[in-house]
Amino acid sequence: MEVGLVLSGGGARGFAHIGVLRALAERKIEPVAIAGCSMGGIIGALAANGLTAEEIHRRFKEMNWKKIFDWAKMGSLVGGRGIGSVLAENLPRTFAELKIPLRVTAVDVQEGRVITLWEGDLVPALRATSAIPGIFSPVELNGRMLVDGGLLDNVPVGEIRSMTHAPIVAVDVTVPPDRKLVFHDTRPVWKRLNAPFREGRRPLMIELLTKAYDIPVAALTEIRIAALRPEILIRPKLGPGMNVESFKRMDEAVEKGYQEAISVLDLYSPRGS
Repeated sequence: MEVGLVLSGGGARGFAHIGVLRALAERKIEPVAIAGCSMGGIIGALAANGLTAEEIHRRFKEMNWKKIFDWAKMGSLVGGRGIGSVLAENLPRTFAELKIPLRVTAVDVQEGRVITLWEGDLVPALRATSAIPGIFSPVELNGRMLVDGGLLDNVPVGEIRSMTHAPIVAVDVTVPPDRKLVFHDTRPVWKRLNAPFREGRRPLMIELLTKAYDIPVAALTEIRIAALRPEILIRPKLGPGMNVESFKRMDEAVEKGYQEAISVLDLYSPRGS
């Protein structure tokens, strides 16, 4: 069975896409076009390059994450050249060299609108689609200053509709908007300052800024999905505790993506049918 595949953004939550890819392969469901955003764009590019779910999983596990971080610029914490070099080691230079057509979304931060990237150099486009504002530097591409497409189109079902007439499988790992914040931190001051992230609890200022991003993204995603109606929608049960930076929980995210995909696919095509 041929499908159009949509993979959403969600940072480390996006590792669930790998499990979904494994489930699709087991059911002999073949993506003939892929649209993605942020981490979904990156994993979508690896899949479009012909890598299996197992190969993608292994490459992420073998990745030297320290290579991703470089000097910040343009109002960010991380520059972006590091992630570009890591991607270049695993992908061809251009979109045209991919085995499956791919489109990714980014946002023109100057004009405030969605930009679709689908031709020319691949790695700069993937850097752009995953350039979370304030975390990764914006990417200057084709005269535009681009940031993460998740701001306006985190689950680009509209893009895939223009690429294929096949049924659409959309995978949404958007951060849930109802994640509860801790407003009264009882830890000693020295502990909060010494290791604010070690216990999985961000500083409250970061939590508030992050949630101010998560709430409108989730709301806009619901509107788009309701309007565009993918034939199959998979939302892995990752829970609110899995954050965009939970990279050490990769295997857990992969497994939850796989289990939810199997559960949803069974509704459409039960095993043995």
